[in-house]
Amino acid sequence: MRRSTDPAADTGPLTTMVRTPKTTRFVKPVKTIADIVALERVPYDELVPARNLYQVFEAAALLHPDRPALTVMKTGGLEEVAACFTHRELFRKMSQAANLFRSLGVTANGGPVVFLCPALAQMQVALLGAQVAGVASTINYLLTAEAIADLLIAEKAEVLVVPSKANDPEIWQKANEVIERVPSLRVVLVIGGESDPGREVIGFERALATHREALDFQALAGRDTVCALFHTGGTTGSPKLVRLTHGNQIHAAWSFAQVHGFDETDTAIDGFPLFHVGGTITAGLSILAAGGHIVIPSAHSLRSPKVIQNYWHIVERYRATIVTGVPTSIAALAEVPIGGSDISSVRMAITGGAVLPRAVGERFRQRTGITLFETYGMTETAAAIAFNPGRGEPLAGSVGFRAPYARTKIVSLLNPEKLQECPRLSSGLVVVQGPQVFPGYVDPKHNVNVLMDEGWLMTGDIGYLTEDERLVLTGRAKDLIVRSGHNIDPAAIEDVANEFPGVQISSAVGMPDQYAGEVPILFVVAAPGQTIDLGALEQHLENNVIEPPAKPKRVIVLDRLPVTAVGKIFKPSLRDLAIKEKARLEIERLFGKAAAADIDVGRDDKLNTCVRIVVHNADESRLRQLADVLAPLPQSYVVEAR
Repeated sequence: MRRSTDPAADTGPLTTMVRTPKTTRFVKPVKTIADIVALERVPYDELVPARNLYQVFEAAALLHPDRPALTVMKTGGLEEVAACFTHRELFRKMSQAANLFRSLGVTANGGPVVFLCPALAQMQVALLGAQVAGVASTINYLLTAEAIADLLIAEKAEVLVVPSKANDPEIWQKANEVIERVPSLRVVLVIGGESDPGREVIGFERALATHREALDFQALAGRDTVCALFHTGGTTGSPKLVRLTHGNQIHAAWSFAQVHGFDETDTAIDGFPLFHVGGTITAGLSILAAGGHIVIPSAHSLRSPKVIQNYWHIVERYRATIVTGVPTSIAALAEVPIGGSDISSVRMAITGGAVLPRAVGERFRQRTGITLFETYGMTETAAAIAFNPGRGEPLAGSVGFRAPYARTKIVSLLNPEKLQECPRLSSGLVVVQGPQVFPGYVDPKHNVNVLMDEGWLMTGDIGYLTEDERLVLTGRAKDLIVRSGHNIDPAAIEDVANEFPGVQISSAVGMPDQYAGEVPILFVVAAPGQTIDLGALEQHLENNVIEPPAKPKRVIVLDRLPVTAVGKIFKPSLRDLAIKEKARLEIERLFGKAAAADIDVGRDDKLNTCVRIVVHNADESRLRQLADVLAPLPQSYVVEAR
């Protein structure tokens, strides 16, 4: 690992303070688009004086020094002692961490500080301090060591922060596999660990203690200064790495606070991982910057079984006003009995990351009594595009109003690059523009067909605007099922399926078809303790899916849907299952129901889908028929006998 020679590491003392400190707490309740327009009549700098994240936390520490800011639980167990910070303490600790990182040569112009770490208490402090000193990046620790190494190389990582072996042996093992593969890496900081000078490994707590709790350098970063990298797609070759600025994150946090109505009295349960903008911004910075309190229920967010089991007890203990989660988490929490827990403090539940199935939302509301507020964003917008008004009435099925000082347009799917706007209530591609929109990916080639003229961002999502300018999402362009040229929105199938008794959640994708290109196939999961009458469900879909082409050709019951680390339904895995089902149907037709076969779906080096089929005890003539039948499909098939 190499050493830094950056002279900027010795920048002088002091900080640049905002003349009149101001948190991002809501200015006035937002109930309609007119309230957002009224906000925009005020000069932006008057409402949002902070130029960088340091000034945001400085304001919260000055105005609400003794209010709780951050509580971190380790496993979600009710008996454990959680780590707690007031706003004053959090500000001091992040300043101390910033001093540590600057002493290690971290600046905004150098390589990032990369966090391969669960949500430990010191990790949150270090993450904020790294963004004050330079650039921070949080990596999904569930990835393989090879994928993690590729990301660190692509980012030109200089400092790596990991948990000790005692804190997380699995991540510790991955980190040790990664370290020597990354030539740019200079230092490894271990949270809860000791130093090993021979390997440039430093114990985080001991190193932190050698620095003051007041900033030793000027916090001169501006709104356009990049301070964070997020991985949003691909792990080899040229991964998609999103750059976010201080201004992107500040505007996102301020927008969340204005439309959702956050202030210093709010306490939110942050169930998202910190390697996702949902964890760092939606349920993190947006609450902290308003002077509020976030509770991280476990080091591994909602992946900890204890958190789900104890969730409503945790809500009661901390008098949470806000609960959060992606739709799959909301579906899981709807199945957890509230019992004797007092959850009367909760005023709203926030969900996003995917379209909320209507039946899942209704089930959650019926069983908890909590109103759900959908929000919409993406990594490239610091999670902030649209929000249902937290002090007003949410519209079921809508993700709400646009962010203040930003614009949302619906453009034609035929030539989206021309940005030809669709009439109100007409569906098209959602494009956005505003201070929260990122400046581009680390690799500029990824900007093509994403960042357009005048700063417009192509979201890849399909939706429409209502008469009162609320955004309704109907799916993703790449999630559309295209049957003989007919575009089918999966939600039109999923919404019907989710209403059927015993169905907890469902997901529809396209199954390859020689004639139609693809046809709908539906995967469903039964609610805990229930079974699904498949014949009755199929009849329910036949009767209630309005468009004939959208009626699914197959319905398959799974134990669970594949999800990402954040909890979003992972449709690529379902598409692979759909390909396997297509192959199985053709094998059954030619060889009979008793035929045994191995079906493997993979990708070649160009990421084309390749399918290998091995049919047991098959004769050559029928194998050739199978190969001929599958040949017209867009995937490549290899058919063999065993």
